[in-house]
Amino acid sequence: MQKVYPAGRFDQQLMAAECNEPMYKLIGDNVYSSLYKSIVKEDIPRVEKALEKCRMALDIPVEECVHILSSGKCETYIMSVRGCNDADRYYIELQNQTLSAELLEKSEKEKNLLKDFLTLAGCIFFTYRPSDDLFHMFWMDYEQKVQIYDMPFAQWEGKMLREGLVVGKDAAVFRTFCKSVRRASGEQAYLFHGRILSKGKSQEAYRIKFATRRYEDEPLVEGIWMCINEQTGDLMDDYVSGVNLDSLTRVLNKKAIDSYAEDSVQRGEEPAIVMIDIDNFKSVNDTYGHPFGDQVVVAVADIIKRVLGDHGVAGRVGGDEFMIVLKNYGDELGLRNYLRGIRTNVSALFQEKVGDNKITCSIGAARGGLDAKEFRDLYRIADRALYIAKQKGRNRYIIYKPELHGRFNTSSDVLDMKEIRGSFYSEGDLNRYNICLSELVLHGSEKLPELLAQVANLLAVDRIYVLWGEKRQAAGVWPPTLVCNVDMREMFESPEYINMFQNDMLQISNTNMLEFSMEKLYALYRETDTRSLMQHFLRGADGEIYGFVSVEECSTMRGFPKLAMQLFKSMCRVINAVLLREKQMQENLDN
Repeated sequence: MQKVYPAGRFDQQLMAAECNEPMYKLIGDNVYSSLYKSIVKEDIPRVEKALEKCRMALDIPVEECVHILSSGKCETYIMSVRGCNDADRYYIELQNQTLSAELLEKSEKEKNLLKDFLTLAGCIFFTYRPSDDLFHMFWMDYEQKVQIYDMPFAQWEGKMLREGLVVGKDAAVFRTFCKSVRRASGEQAYLFHGRILSKGKSQEAYRIKFATRRYEDEPLVEGIWMCINEQTGDLMDDYVSGVNLDSLTRVLNKKAIDSYAEDSVQRGEEPAIVMIDIDNFKSVNDTYGHPFGDQVVVAVADIIKRVLGDHGVAGRVGGDEFMIVLKNYGDELGLRNYLRGIRTNVSALFQEKVGDNKITCSIGAARGGLDAKEFRDLYRIADRALYIAKQKGRNRYIIYKPELHGRFNTSSDVLDMKEIRGSFYSEGDLNRYNICLSELVLHGSEKLPELLAQVANLLAVDRIYVLWGEKRQAAGVWPPTLVCNVDMREMFESPEYINMFQNDMLQISNTNMLEFSMEKLYALYRETDTRSLMQHFLRGADGEIYGFVSVEECSTMRGFPKLAMQLFKSMCRVINAVLLREKQMQENLDN
């Protein structure tokens, strides 16, 4: 059980069964009451929805933002809920976002002041610790600390000379500089030429200053490494940023982030490689204009930098695509915290301007050392995980797991859908779906509730209607408590709506498209909070429409992947055949 965050196991009514000390402290006087009593009333429907999703898929955690009353204060928490396999209980973990924000605000003010001074100089910085011979060279750009070298000093010195990164005539000066650093005494300054920062590509002139300080009673050499103009002797204060930074977002450019990622993996740091893409960015540009699109890209880059802090470096690798090299992220939970922080903050951008068309991002991640050993392999895996996030409906993150997503052929750039079929739905999910479908054929519509429950879990949708008969009565719904008391024929079977179907199938990724063309239907979807849907007509023996199936998503606007559409279409045809068979059997009995 987590020791840092409030965490514990709760029964079906959210009564505490077993909790850690922070959870008991948070609940306080309500320890013998349901956790619902501590959650503000407006958040309870979303919590119930999260619990419902957990019941359908025990092994998949569901996250929700909630507000909890404790000791007279209302604070914001990220609630992570997971069903327990051993009993009818939930494992719940709460992460306090209000407290985190207060602490971050204080530390950020102090840190940003220092970073502003550092970045004004446009310098490279280095430290050397004599106690373990560790040499660390880096440069700062506001929220990002970009590592250049991190290795034993003797190894670094040998590398510079062996690879010709110090100009031959200045090799003696370079060796003297290295000896002075090792002595770790006094203040020194040196001037020599090399190709160290350009990594062998162009010659540069360096002016280096360093001094020795004492930290925790141990000496530490601290220095600045400047590129200068040889003709004037002036500092080239834009040299580092001009070569390495993307001019719009001030994160690393593609060349620099690729190089940084490759160096990090080669050093054995085992970082996570994360790919981020802004969803429907072309639509943002088309709807609001390219200047606003640039604002979105800059805002997303700022969010990434703030969330990562000193633990990762970001780069812009395309118009609306970013790559992150994330080190020291801890375990999978730690990685999820970073990705969730980025996703949640992006979805809050420019809400007053975009309204329901909220800005979201999709994220794919691969873990160094666990998923692959080489950067290029990690890059391909993260990129394909991003593809899966897009196909699953966007506004989500996917951390690659071979047991869930299959093993990718990292030696090929070709994305084979057969290869990653399991990326969308696990073999277990598909097996349960097929079993439920078979049971429906064998035993009839009495097995429809089990099939709809499995399909809701498989397709990650919030509602399913199966309407059948002359009056389009509900033959099956999910969740079971769903009430269908509206005669939908007038709207769903109007000529203009039927014309939207192709081969009895319709997919709408954004119901806002109906606002001006079908006002009544749009009003119904707004009332029921339907954002995306798939629908399929059911037909009678004469071929006339005799009902339909509708699966609906409430939380996000999403496009369903092709595989989801194929599974849905197959299910509808089987349901149609079973209901038609039962209708004909009933007619035979009546006659």
